[in-house]
Amino acid sequence: MFSRFETLENFSKKDQKQLESSKIAVVGLGATGSVIAEHLARHRVELVLIDRDYLEPKDIYSSSIYKPGQCENAIPKAVAAQKELENFTKIKSKVESLNPENIELLEDVDLILDGTDNLETRFLINEYSKKENIPWIYTAAIGQEGYSMLFDKKCFNCVFEKVGAGSLETCETAGILREVSTIAGSLSAQKAVKYLTGKTVLETLHKVSGEEFEVENRGCKVCEDRKYNSIGSNRSTVALCGKNKYQLEVEVSENGLKRLKHTGDIIADNEYLLRVCLDGREITVFNSGRIILEARDKGHAETVVSEILGV
Repeated sequence: MFSRFETLENFSKKDQKQLESSKIAVVGLGATGSVIAEHLARHRVELVLIDRDYLEPKDIYSSSIYKPGQCENAIPKAVAAQKELENFTKIKSKVESLNPENIELLEDVDLILDGTDNLETRFLINEYSKKENIPWIYTAAIGQEGYSMLFDKKCFNCVFEKVGAGSLETCETAGILREVSTIAGSLSAQKAVKYLTGKTVLETLHKVSGEEFEVENRGCKVCEDRKYNSIGSNRSTVALCGKNKYQLEVEVSENGLKRLKHTGDIIADNEYLLRVCLDGREITVFNSGRIILEARDKGHAETVVSEILGV
């Protein structure tokens, strides 16, 4: 399940196990918090989800994990998020507004993730973080800009103390570009993964914006010589993302499919594809004739298909 993560240069199975033994709190489950929660749930990090609000039709735009029916029926965000994400990990949800009286909701977590939309709650999280020695990650998205920063040794109050709690714009007044909030939430989730697995996370402020830079044409066979080799090429055997996995475009006969079914162990057989395990090798044949299989190299993939399916 976690092969793509565990094969990364700086991560391993040990790191995934560490994530599964970690526990974090996500405060606020709107445009940024819902992104954070989903990323970490898919890493099987245990979650405490805290949100005081309920879903509205506008949340269909800003958040990806909520369904239109939930938004139209005003389901509490914490409840809706738990229903969606408990398929991946252990979750405790709280439909509450985080305040000094219930701040113990943040007890016994390894990290606090901010998905809130106001400074008052962030000041509260920062003070609790300093008092209890629990780091937290600040996340914000407003208009077309987003921000993310880990606070461990540094202090949020030092940065924002002179900013009036009610003086900043809100999503209601400035709007929010969902692509920006998604990037900001993803940045904070990435920092959480790195922090929880013992990797270095700098305490610097990341800003997400629509900055652009020029890319110049240098002249090549496509734009200068108008040679379109890719368009004119025949579809061939190609390597896919995955260990020794290849794709072929061929015509498969009914006899070939029957032979595959009878000689291998069927994993899936539906209206879209036939997936079979044969001699420890998985072979998938789509209705279009496209084949995906495991092989040592391209030549071996073509040989296996020829021998088994007769093409």
